[in-house]
This record gives sequence, C-alpha cells and structure tokens, in this order.
Amino acid sequence: MLIIGERINATRKPIGLAIGKKDAAFIQEEAKKQVAAGSSYIDLNAGLSSKTEKEGLLWLIENVQRITEVPLCLDSANPMALEEGLKLCKKPPMINSINAEEKKIEKFLPILENYQGEIIALTMDDKGIPKTAKERLEIAKRLVKILNDQGIKNEQIYLDPLVQPLSINQKFGIEFLEAVRLIKSGFPGIRTVCGLSNISFGLPQRKTINKAFTILAIEAGLDAAILDPLDKELQSFIYASEALLGKDEYCLRYIKAFKNSKGSGLNI
Repeated sequence: MLIIGERINATRKPIGLAIGKKDAAFIQEEAKKQVAAGSSYIDLNAGLSSKTEKEGLLWLIENVQRITEVPLCLDSANPMALEEGLKLCKKPPMINSINAEEKKIEKFLPILENYQGEIIALTMDDKGIPKTAKERLEIAKRLVKILNDQGIKNEQIYLDPLVQPLSINQKFGIEFLEAVRLIKSGFPGIRTVCGLSNISFGLPQRKTINKAFTILAIEAGLDAAILDPLDKELQSFIYASEALLGKDEYCLRYIKAFKNSKGSGLNI
C-alpha cells in the first residue's frame, strides 16, 4: 500500500508553530523521519490561514525538497497556492485534493489540464459528503469524467470515498468499505485513497480502531492511505495484511520489513 506521510500539517500545533517561526530544521527532521519510515509521498499542508497559506506552502516545498527526493503531496484547497507550488516542485507532486463542488472545481480545472502527476479526488459535492456508497459512486463517475476530459488518465487518479467517524454513525465504516469495492470494480486503472484515522475520531483508544479498519480497508481494495508512518505497529499490520491477502508476492515485502525492523521499532 502506498503510504502518504501526514505529519507536516499546519493543524498540528508543533508544525503550525514551526511554519510561523520558519524553523526549517524542525520541518526537515519531520520529513526525514517519514522518509525513513517508508513514506512514498510527503504531504504538505500549510492551511491554517488563507492569508498565509500560499507563503507557508511555498516555504515548506523549498525546505523539504532540500533534504529528500521523495515526491511531495500538495494538500491545499487554494488554487493560487497550488499553482505556485507546482512551479517549485522538482518532481510532479500528488495534488491533494479536488472535489465535485462546482465553484471550487472550476478554479482548479486550468491547473489540472494535461497534468502529468497524480491527483486525489474526493467524493463530495455541493451537498456535502454522501452517506451511502452508491451516492459516492455517482460523484466518482462525475469526477472521473471531468478529469478525463482534462486529459487526466485513470492511472493518475486516486479516488477518496471519505472516511467519516464511526462515533457519529455506526454504518459509516461499512459504507466506506463498500464504496471502495464499487470504485475498484467500476473504474479500471483508478486507485483509492483515504485518511484512515478519521474513522476513530471521538472514540477511546483510537489506534486500535485504526489498525482494525486498516485491515478491512486493504481487503476491500484500498491502494493508499494518508497516515502517520511513524506508527510502527500500524505499519506492521499493513505488511501482514497485504501478505495474508495475496497482495505481496512470496511475502517479499513482509520479509524485507522483518529484516529491516531490527532496531527500527517495527513490531514484526
């Protein structure tokens, strides 16, 4: 499973403070840790304030790229910030994210035309986040058509069916998993992604819920997740789940993780 490291997010107090102080060393250390833990992308979010987001995002891009060649995931709902950020990236970043809200997607379309990188598309529209898997699928169809019309191939698209807290509705987990299955069966080449930890919001011992949900999501067909790669136990569950579900030929990734786990903290 593709791991997108979530830790450089301005909503986390230490990160927000570091961005405000322009503490490059702190941000770079966060990036190094996530790369060492196996992140395929480093997510960058500077969105605490619309007034400072563009400046913050550009600063993050410049400083993280100085210490790693791992590609970035630009997490912004600000098209101006995103457009400027794309110019600074040495490699095509993952764009996180667009959705089917009409006024918002119209502003993003010029940026997305014939884009060569990967794009996360959220299955929500002007009515908000749908409650059912079938409603998410309908929005997914609209998003895929819009992106295809812009020259974006299915292989570049990661659809996010949007995890909602189990504490609000006990069916939210089931509907998400069904949405993943429907998307995987309905769109050849398209992959799925989510922010896994949203499922446990408001519940005690959140990591237990997150780990169980990760196993179920991988079985349903989840291809990528935005998560904390420093959670070694969660990483262990990912490797084990992929091996058990036949997604790791000859268990090679699991074996490699085991060999590399000595001294790393991985619970394998």
